[in-house]
Amino acid sequence: MANQSKSKKDRKTSAWYYKHVNDAHVKQAKREGKRSRAVFKLTEVLDKHGLNIKKGSVVVDLGCAPGSWSEELVRYVGKDGLIIGIDLLPLNPIEGVTLIQADFDTTEGQEALQKALAGRSVDVVVSDMAPEMSGNKLVDQMRMIGLNEMTLHFASLHLRQGGHVLMKTFMGTGYEVFRQQLGQQFQKIKNIKPAASRKTSAEFFLLGQGFRGESK
Repeated sequence: MANQSKSKKDRKTSAWYYKHVNDAHVKQAKREGKRSRAVFKLTEVLDKHGLNIKKGSVVVDLGCAPGSWSEELVRYVGKDGLIIGIDLLPLNPIEGVTLIQADFDTTEGQEALQKALAGRSVDVVVSDMAPEMSGNKLVDQMRMIGLNEMTLHFASLHLRQGGHVLMKTFMGTGYEVFRQQLGQQFQKIKNIKPAASRKTSAEFFLLGQGFRGESK
């Protein structure tokens, strides 16, 4: 007799897939030839929440795979700007983007980045990174905060004075302490939940504007 039931994991996976393929932003991304629906999170921040990326800007996209953010940013910086995407995963080339396959928090990654910058300072650091989810809320939360701390450290090393940072985070243990750290280095902090972020997702974004320090 055929097995008429599925495991809880299989049912969850099937339900997720059904919602995913029927998601309005997924359909829009497919129609417009975008690499992922995540691009619409970025465009909302750029268009509605005061992250002003000018022509000629230098932007570093941390954990950039699959590349939808880097690809979109090219339109904002123009031919005189520079977009550098860095990720551990290999990516197909993106016109107008310098891609680095490395861990941005290692010496090798930093050296590759410095070479790509060729002496230019960074105007904006963006990150849509999230940890590999374990299913343990506390573990996942602490991993997310760890990524946030790495992103902030990177930004503090490379941003010009007055520059900006945008990063994904989760609300939970460690968040308030991290937000205070972010506030010490940026003049203005904003919490943003883009419409393209699923309502069931714990994610939202922190936008730090006006870096107080100087690039090192």
